[in-house]
Amino acid sequence: MIQRIQSVFLLITAMALAVFLGTNSYVRTLSASDSIIVNPYHVMHKTGTLGTEKPIFYVAVMACISILVAVIALFQYRNRLRQILFVAFNALMMGATLAVTVYHIVKDAKQAGTGGEETYEVGIFALIVALISNYIANYFIKKDEKLVRSADRMR
Repeated sequence: MIQRIQSVFLLITAMALAVFLGTNSYVRTLSASDSIIVNPYHVMHKTGTLGTEKPIFYVAVMACISILVAVIALFQYRNRLRQILFVAFNALMMGATLAVTVYHIVKDAKQAGTGGEETYEVGIFALIVALISNYIANYFIKKDEKLVRSADRMR
């Protein structure tokens, strides 16, 4: 049923990924007018009112696919094996999204300039929360499947 605990965690996964899409993952302030911003859409180096932008839209596409898979998995409560498959694929997609985001933080943002104040923003933490809640949902789905299988043996 949709009101099971794994459904709550799958919903948290989808919401955390939506937060990831809407916020910055990393900000590095080099000076008062010079900063580097990483979010799912681009790596932007702002210098005053000017800026250079490296588009990384594929990170946002991967996060959108993860949201879609989480919502599909949410409604697969009647077929737990299929739900486990969707959740496993979602974990793979979110892991790839996190890896690519960290890659762009390390390669593009940290090497662009020296010094300055670095802050990891809400976006990167939202992605980590999505991964953790997806893992917990998978745990409860497997627990449900084990309970159903043990009840079938009793009959």
